[in-house]
Amino acid sequence: MQANYLARPVNEAGPGGVADVVRRTGGLQAQTWRGAAYAVRARSTATTLADVTHAQETDRSVVRGWFMRGTLQLVAVEDAGPLLGLLGPKLIKDTERRYGELGLPAGIRARAADVLEEHLLANGPSNRAELAELLVAADLIAEPKGQAVYALIRYAGLLGRLCYGPGETWVAVRDWLGKPFDLAGDVEDLARRYLSAYGPATARDFATWSGLPVPAARRAVEAVATKSFDVDSVELAAVDDLPGCRDVRMLGEFDAYLLGYQNRFQQLPAAIFPGGGMLRPAVIEAGRAIGSWTHADLSVDVFDGRPDLSAELKDLARFAG
Repeated sequence: MQANYLARPVNEAGPGGVADVVRRTGGLQAQTWRGAAYAVRARSTATTLADVTHAQETDRSVVRGWFMRGTLQLVAVEDAGPLLGLLGPKLIKDTERRYGELGLPAGIRARAADVLEEHLLANGPSNRAELAELLVAADLIAEPKGQAVYALIRYAGLLGRLCYGPGETWVAVRDWLGKPFDLAGDVEDLARRYLSAYGPATARDFATWSGLPVPAARRAVEAVATKSFDVDSVELAAVDDLPGCRDVRMLGEFDAYLLGYQNRFQQLPAAIFPGGGMLRPAVIEAGRAIGSWTHADLSVDVFDGRPDLSAELKDLARFAG
């Protein structure tokens, strides 16, 4: 919890504070924009919901796209290219079977990436419906509905050619950021940053978080780890020996803290992890999940302990503005 910055060390307001949180954590899960925003809130004391949007859409110091595990993430702009350079080729390879099922061979995908980027460079932010019609008009897909549209958009994103722009639109990276991504990445640097934000952890944890092959993850962790710990007869690697944190924190859905490991040494109840790829808002205390909560009315279901949530509830109101 301390390593993942849930002791809330960031007190910088505005988009700079948002970028600092994202940079320190190596990226935040962003399947939902709200989830990414409330992950920033849980790790800072002065940022607001509006600051998160400003950092991504105006300041452009953070980028939303497909990175670790091929899922949507919010990452620092300087990290986006190296992450795609390390992870993109494997993520594309791992999706080959699905591309085949959707009738999207390599030639179609390559042409689609060109068509999408050219359109976004010429027209700016475009939504899914607009890009779907474009792909149909280019005779790359048969109809504007179905999963092939998203698969082709994501493919271009994994190549570093497009990313999310305002709201649920996409933009060309070269236009949005003023230059293409530099795809040169170093796996040992990524392992060091992972252990800084998630350690102690195992090489398999790093592989699970990143999407890298286990052998490559293991070599990188062994190269950069400076400390080790034994927990339940499992050897964990780290780069720091931190004092820990016993605070109570209310995390949004899909929070990176609960997704950063293969084994969290705790069982998440159905109230938080109901299955089907969902991860609901959680209450944690001293690192362990003790309850769940809902955004709509801030109601809390605590199933372990009697935490004082007054400070967190007050800060949620502050963050929302």
